[in-house]
Amino acid sequence: MKYGIIGYGRFGKLWADVLSSYGDVLIYDKNQTEKNTSLAKAIKTDLLFLLVPISEMENCCREIAPLLGPKTIVIDACSVKVHPVKVMRKWLPKNQPIIATHPLFGPDSVARLGLKNQRIVVSPVRAGAAERKKFEKILKKLELKIIHATPEEHDRQMASSQALVHFLGRGLAEMRLTKQKISTPDFQSLLKINDLVGNDTWQLFMDMQRFNPFAGEVRKNLVEALRGIEENIGRVTCNL
Repeated sequence: MKYGIIGYGRFGKLWADVLSSYGDVLIYDKNQTEKNTSLAKAIKTDLLFLLVPISEMENCCREIAPLLGPKTIVIDACSVKVHPVKVMRKWLPKNQPIIATHPLFGPDSVARLGLKNQRIVVSPVRAGAAERKKFEKILKKLELKIIHATPEEHDRQMASSQALVHFLGRGLAEMRLTKQKISTPDFQSLLKINDLVGNDTWQLFMDMQRFNPFAGEVRKNLVEALRGIEENIGRVTCNL
């Protein structure tokens, strides 16, 4: 089995290392030379993983479309699903097998907990039973837990979990909170949220907020809820 990886960022490095035990891994990243092969070679593989930022998916798909073979299964791993699925449908050949995924883990969580029993969302966009079986066979070898969902179901739920958590984490980072002697366990939980999102890039943060069609409403609801609480605190204070 040959695996192609386009994009050798933090997750790309993790995924390349994971797959190396199960076949040949060919890597292409236009911004790096480490372990790099040519784009044409990386594309001529059984499973091709597009591990580029969400905002780069359109450029990536336009570039690889003329080079793809009809049997290569193209798989993304973006943290949103509606947008990349739309892009892949638009730019890739009409007969190209496509599977959308979102690994609900990354280098930090794997370093803490290991890979076994980590979860991955799978949306078979344009893939037959044999192609889905071929792809999910490797996921089962990795002992990952597969969650099947439509792109819309995925983005709606992730807006309330990932996008919201990262929004809170970035807000806490802007406050520059640090450990202190006098604190409660709840305060430590706040710092932990900041730590969990701090290693991710600003590009990832902005992309998951901008390209998830449900994230804006969740952010708005949070801000309005906090504003309402603040106003209630003010009214109570005035009445004391």
